[in-house]
Amino acid sequence: MTSVRKSSSYILFIAAALFTINQFFFNKEIILSGQTMGTTYSIKYIPKKFSIKKFNQNKIDKILGEINRQMSTYIVDSEISNFNSFSDTLWFGISPEFAEVVKASFEYHQLSNGLYDITVMPLVNLWGFGPEVYLNRPSQEMIDEKLEFVGQDLLEIDGNRIRKKHPKLQIDLSSIAKGYAVDRLIESLSYKDIMIEIGGEIRTKSYKKDWKIGIVSPSLQSSQNDIEEVISLNNLSIATSGNYRNYFIDEFQSFFHHGINPKTGYPITANLGSVSILSEKSCMDADALATMVFAMSNSEDLEDFLESKSINSMLIFLTKDGTYKKSFTGSLIKNN
Repeated sequence: MTSVRKSSSYILFIAAALFTINQFFFNKEIILSGQTMGTTYSIKYIPKKFSIKKFNQNKIDKILGEINRQMSTYIVDSEISNFNSFSDTLWFGISPEFAEVVKASFEYHQLSNGLYDITVMPLVNLWGFGPEVYLNRPSQEMIDEKLEFVGQDLLEIDGNRIRKKHPKLQIDLSSIAKGYAVDRLIESLSYKDIMIEIGGEIRTKSYKKDWKIGIVSPSLQSSQNDIEEVISLNNLSIATSGNYRNYFIDEFQSFFHHGINPKTGYPITANLGSVSILSEKSCMDADALATMVFAMSNSEDLEDFLESKSINSMLIFLTKDGTYKKSFTGSLIKNN
């Protein structure tokens, strides 16, 4: 009888120890971070079994390295850089992943009546927001010259190949590639509770974890700690586009934001400080829609348009007295 009691006590001890180990290792949030795509990334997840951080880190680095080699304009021999320097109108072979992103961009181009346009690369460089060295504010003549080969109707895609209709056409996927990368990572890591962020574009999966995400104030003087709104982002994606991060003020005190209107050739000017988009579809969708909506910010019926397309957004407008006013469309943020 004594030995039975000892065995039972031993089993209970082992069970308690395993429970403690499980609680410590399985419910402890793992955080991985690093640099990619000209910005930073952060990944948080709750492992369902003993997590090998190095294995996950190697997997993450491999995926992000591959996407950079395909879509980064800052890598001189990337697929996109090779295509941009290819001064011919012959078909150009690309990877399936690159083709997937280019193909998706046409949906947002059509939805925005051409204001979302991945062929703005020459104008982005001209205004000093790309990899080329910026010298001076461009003249109207210089802008008009670039506009001759800007327009997504000058780009064709057929399977895993693309073609320029004008040999000087160039493309920029920065408005959609980060969201795509987030999707690739979250699908590859496949944890039930995980949050992935690249340059502010975020997607989560939630089983038990309630992911709280702060939307930053669009004030030029704001820091990452100036939060305008906090939302629960569970099994959703969010992306934000605004005029408060990448900009410059010239010698005449004129303000220029990195978003370029592909029809006028000038940076977008509007009283929209930022737009945050929630998407149930993908982070690539949220990323592209955020850029698209900001490009449409001068539209008088912007909010009606967003409601009619069931686009879930939080718009932050700058009022005449210098304060900010929030507006919501769709049901996801309104009911958050």
